Amino acid sequence: MRKTTLLFCLLWALGLSAQITVRDLLKSMPDSVIPYLTENNRLDMIDFMESNMDAVVTNTLGGKSQLLQLTDQYASIQLNESSSVAMRLLDVPTPVDSLSQILCLVRTYGSDIRESTIAFYSLAWRLLPISDYFSQPNDMFSATLGDKEPCLTLRQELILDSLGEEEKEKSKEVLTTLKWNGCFVKEN
Repeated sequence: MRKTTLLFCLLWALGLSAQITVRDLLKSMPDSVIPYLTENNRLDMIDFMESNMDAVVTNTLGGKSQLLQLTDQYASIQLNESSSVAMRLLDVPTPVDSLSQILCLVRTYGSDIRESTIAFYSLAWRLLPISDYFSQPNDMFSATLGDKEPCLTLRQELILDSLGEEEKEKSKEVLTTLKWNGCFVKEN
């Protein structure tokens, strides 16, 4: 918590002229956000990635976790064979904790059937109300956060009733792309 406060105070003292990166946020992230990874795990992953090595560490459960992608705006981490996290910096029109960006974090679980949860954080790691930035579907979904541009792709399996075929259920996959404009909205 002291590191987060120090980072926040430093940026405020510099007149907010410094650009925060996802790398900075991984370093200052509280362990409670991704309990699989300790601060040392995250720092090692960053060092390995920057040294062009496989960014693989042994996580707190004794398994392997890997930083797959890291840019100034985006990071992707494979926590284990059936769990991953993606995060992306997003610009906001109204400052949050005096900063013009927030962080979107997408956790995805499962192997065959995948489900995602979405969270938004201030850059001081304060959890923000999801409803301010995203209207969650009622049905289960998996989400992919854009690595090149601020977008979110939702994948949903909709069950279709087909009464003529011995009442077997059929499913239809629906993809929806949401663009960021201060909140995630459906693309026109």
